[in-house]
Amino acid sequence: MSSATQVKSFREMLGAPTLTASPTDSTLIIIDAQNEYAEGHLKTVNVESTRKAIASLLEKYRSAGDGKNIVHVVHKTPEGAPVFTPSTALAEEFTELTPRAGEKVIQKELVSSFAGTDLHEYLSSLGERGKKAVLTGYMAHVCVSTTARAGADLGYNIVLAGDAIGDRDIPGFSGDEVTSAVLKELGDAFGTVVRSEDVK
Repeated sequence: MSSATQVKSFREMLGAPTLTASPTDSTLIIIDAQNEYAEGHLKTVNVESTRKAIASLLEKYRSAGDGKNIVHVVHKTPEGAPVFTPSTALAEEFTELTPRAGEKVIQKELVSSFAGTDLHEYLSSLGERGKKAVLTGYMAHVCVSTTARAGADLGYNIVLAGDAIGDRDIPGFSGDEVTSAVLKELGDAFGTVVRSEDVK
């Protein structure tokens, strides 16, 4: 019986290419990088390192172009919600990621960044660099995973910056275990997992 390290991924079986990305041939999508995940009920593990990796990628994309291939997705909840509470710091994006002129900001109320938003239309307007999406953010098993799967179904080339994606501890699993499992699943069937330093 072969070990898990010896089997081929589903993408390999299908002949799908291993993707690379640069700040000029792709679009950076920052998913729900909000203070809720740093200091709220949904605080994620290793948030200091994941937010640093996101900020590093953001700087690369800002240095390489006009900012149009940078998308900030922000989760919005109803007034009084216990998470991402509106009109509080928990709902705000990390300070170091504050959007600049030319960068796209999308508010979502559902799990996928494509659901109920104009993300698909916006990416389609960007030409070639809109066809490859570099995903970062939170949580790996919820909004990042769902966005990756939805994007793949829509025909996008999905790249996941693994060190710029995080999760929280959930019943039965640590945040690190959740993130690792999700990235393995997504890398098997939906996209290519890279490190933020490999995007250059």
